[in-house]
Amino acid sequence: MKVAFIINDYDSMNLEKDTSVFLMNEAFNRDYEVFSFDINEVTYKSNNLFAKCEKIIFPDPTLLSFKKENADLKNLKEFDYVINRVTPPFNKEYLYLTQLLDLAKIKCINPTKALREENEKLVILNFPELIPVTKVTNSLDEVKNMFKEGCKKIVIKPLDGMGGKSIFSLSEYDKNINVIWETITQNGRKHVMLQEYVEEAKEGDTRIVFINYEMLNKKVVRVPSSDDFRGNLAVGAKHKVEDTTDFDKKIAKRIIPFLKERDIYFAGADFLGEKLSEINITSPTCLQEIHKNTDLNPSKIFWDNIGNE
Repeated sequence: MKVAFIINDYDSMNLEKDTSVFLMNEAFNRDYEVFSFDINEVTYKSNNLFAKCEKIIFPDPTLLSFKKENADLKNLKEFDYVINRVTPPFNKEYLYLTQLLDLAKIKCINPTKALREENEKLVILNFPELIPVTKVTNSLDEVKNMFKEGCKKIVIKPLDGMGGKSIFSLSEYDKNINVIWETITQNGRKHVMLQEYVEEAKEGDTRIVFINYEMLNKKVVRVPSSDDFRGNLAVGAKHKVEDTTDFDKKIAKRIIPFLKERDIYFAGADFLGEKLSEINITSPTCLQEIHKNTDLNPSKIFWDNIGNE
């Protein structure tokens, strides 16, 4: 098999946690040819999409340290799969890339149509019975109305962020409400998501992983640090791995048909207590955390089933 990964963040990779290199390593160990290219390294010509691809080599296959070799222009039709691992935000260049991949009829995981249409924040609106009190707005009045409508504390976050960036927690009499609204909405020019703060978030943000339309039987619980309310590993949260529960299995039965209908092969659903907060489909993570703390290897599951999606 010959596979290519779309990766735009090599400089910030943490090999101890990174999911992309974890998947690459498993592919390499199966004697697949593994390549990668950046979002800005593509050219569409003669009805084909080409990319400047670097071959990925693991000198010691037991380690995740790798080398990049032979930056050559390749027709993406040469690859059995292109694995989308672009770090958000989803910008116009990424949008154009998904359209070019479609035009060239390139088989992608996850599919480009889903990446375009299923914003990771907005996607939870498909499950109104599972989410906290939620609004999407650019209105300062609507922010303040959240408190009038009974919320004691709210969270405000951008629609295109990741890793906990630019997420704020607000209480009714917080004197920073106006300035936070000005900053995060750019004075009302951008929409944001408002959610009632879920008290169970203090105990951790739970990531449930789906591969090939099945939930893994292990999950990652990310517990906020003592000086931050966000349960994101990127901002200092600690993690633990636990067995999935009957509640998780019940929720999975709601989410899996949605993923299957949209051909979303690999996804991560985040919960605060029993409230769904996000479904990550652009670049899901936490596979290494599961592997290092259990006898489960999600990268093997990923590649074992990729032809059956």
